[in-house]
Amino acid sequence: MRKLTDEQIERVVSLLEEGKPLPDDYRPLLFDTKKEYELIYADKEREEDILADTMAVPLQRVKTFRNGKDGNGWTNMLIFGDNLQVLKTLLQMKQEGKLKNADGTPGGEAGLY
Repeated sequence: MRKLTDEQIERVVSLLEEGKPLPDDYRPLLFDTKKEYELIYADKEREEDILADTMAVPLQRVKTFRNGKDGNGWTNMLIFGDNLQVLKTLLQMKQEGKLKNADGTPGGEAGLY
């Protein structure tokens, strides 16, 4: 975020006092730029609302593939179900520390299709 000049500050204050909107070119001067990409469209729901409205469900494991013989509890799983509900369940499992990477460290979902 760059520093505003005294002239720019006066302009912003003047526009706000008059109840007028600020020009778009002030946006990078007033707010930090996001360091991520986002898809924006009309009537888009917030991520928090989608997650809150989605019910987590028990996973229906179709097949489990045990990788490695070290017994660290890590497996690949083929899961049947609705993507959003599976993601919600995996997110909860991750927050509870129930997901592990191949090296045994706390992990998460690697590939979802």
